[in-house]
Amino acid sequence: QGHIFALGVIAEIVDHKPTKDKAIKLIDLVMDHIVKNNLYLIDFDGKPTLWGKWNPDYVNSFPVNVGDRKVNSSNIIAMLQTAYHFTRKERYKEKALELITKYGYLENLMRPMAEIGKAANNTDEWSKKLSGDWNHSDDEMYFAGYWGLYRYALNDTLKAKFKKAILDHWESERPEKEGAWNIVTAITGIADFDLDEAIWYLKEYPLDMIDWTVNNSHRKDIELLEPNFREQLTKNVLPPDELKIARHNANRFVLDGGNGGRAESSAGDIWLLPYWMGRYLGVIKGHK
Repeated sequence: QGHIFALGVIAEIVDHKPTKDKAIKLIDLVMDHIVKNNLYLIDFDGKPTLWGKWNPDYVNSFPVNVGDRKVNSSNIIAMLQTAYHFTRKERYKEKALELITKYGYLENLMRPMAEIGKAANNTDEWSKKLSGDWNHSDDEMYFAGYWGLYRYALNDTLKAKFKKAILDHWESERPEKEGAWNIVTAITGIADFDLDEAIWYLKEYPLDMIDWTVNNSHRKDIELLEPNFREQLTKNVLPPDELKIARHNANRFVLDGGNGGRAESSAGDIWLLPYWMGRYLGVIKGHK
């Protein structure tokens, strides 16, 4: 999903035709491979990769409350819509509509986040393994996919439903004050997508990206919560400059961590993605 999101952004905004054409070609190559291989990403050994599985037999094998059923449905519809938007090849549109109408992928992706949780004890071991707690990497997969799910929706009826799903997810994420997810939510056109919290995130994030050790669990000014599925440790999230450096797929409520400044995290995309997406969408204004 992340590759299709990035290639779609390049295809949409880069003002250089050879680069734009290359991005569209790569989208087509990847999605053609997935569609031809029955919605599996096939590795060199001829077998599906661990996570490249969007076939209904796999996706719908999960209990309805296990997040992989929801996220895989959301992602593949977004990927197929992105491919159709840029290539106009009908097979991508037809496959997306088939998954929606015949295999319940719309119902899967519309399932409220409040219903997502641990698999029952009598379910298969894979479902239990993948649902032991909240997977913040899934949040990253969802929100990267929402760009193509909502903006490239095949029709207005689906677009309205996708908006509902996005806002439901965003509501569950609001306590984290994750700048990127607030900015992504702005694509839906709602007036209040916690812009102030997104700006707070950007202002407070340490720009050196050095992984200093931080310890907060001893503090008296934090209110701890009881253990919960989402692993929200405190009532209020701490400012980014008081937490360890972490990518968008991390739990922002982790109080302690880091490695003594012996590493530097990423090339700055943690900060640059929400900032420039906000600029592109017109919700963050530049200096005059």
